[in-house]
Amino acid sequence: MEPDAMRSLWVVLWFGATVLVLGLPLWPAWREMHHPSDVKPLPLPSGVAIGGAGPQRQGVESRPPFDDSQIADELIVRSGDPRHEVDHPGDVIVEAGAQIDSVLRARRVHCDGARLPRTVHATTAIDLGAGSLFCTLSAPVIRTEVRGEDRQRENRAEPSCADALNPPRHCHAGDFELPASTTLVADLVVQGSLTLGQDSILTGNVKVHGDAELLAGAALVGALFVQGSVHCHGNNRLSGPVAAGKRVWLGPDCVVGKADVKASVSAWDVRLDHDVTVFGRIACVEAGETL
Repeated sequence: MEPDAMRSLWVVLWFGATVLVLGLPLWPAWREMHHPSDVKPLPLPSGVAIGGAGPQRQGVESRPPFDDSQIADELIVRSGDPRHEVDHPGDVIVEAGAQIDSVLRARRVHCDGARLPRTVHATTAIDLGAGSLFCTLSAPVIRTEVRGEDRQRENRAEPSCADALNPPRHCHAGDFELPASTTLVADLVVQGSLTLGQDSILTGNVKVHGDAELLAGAALVGALFVQGSVHCHGNNRLSGPVAAGKRVWLGPDCVVGKADVKASVSAWDVRLDHDVTVFGRIACVEAGETL
């Protein structure tokens, strides 16, 4: 074969190979342009009505089952259902063993002996069952379990504060004890410990360098600031706020604050007995517990 003919043959072969290599990836596009495959109507799944009527029976049956932990505006947080936080517009029930890590916000909170998150806020009420653990609670009314007759704790009579407008001020060195069934109107600074006898009433703000003890039925109309611990034996009325450097223990049937005058309880740790009501806020550095 002549050299010129061989050269021409190789040129033709290389040109054909080049066209084949470069044109092969374009083949699907060229075929789609001349024979489109997506202009046919798409098949509708069975059970779907034409015209946007929505799923029929088959579609309904394929939905996930209804979660019975949410009924109307009530949310139930159960054991084995850990949550980072809960922000619910309705009522929340926290069952024993439930876990919420950071914060709980709701209209109303009911705790059945669970460990609550560090911050709990309710717009109406917080109800605490026995064994509930908490750190910071905020609500118009905070209540513990009622074990006796429910006597409408929100409306119980409070000691009169009519004489507390300009109380005298006293500083007492050492311990101070107010005898049983005695009424005193004064702002006090007690260098030692304070004891309010049974059914006594102290009207005024009090600062105590030691511990404070309120025997059954004693009442304090004013603020109470204690460097040590506060122990209320039961059926006590405190208008609040109440603050202690160590522990605050509210015995049965104690009330802090009033429905129209919010108060607070703050301490290193707080212990709440049954039938306790706090209007406002409870804050603990370490932990709080209902007994």
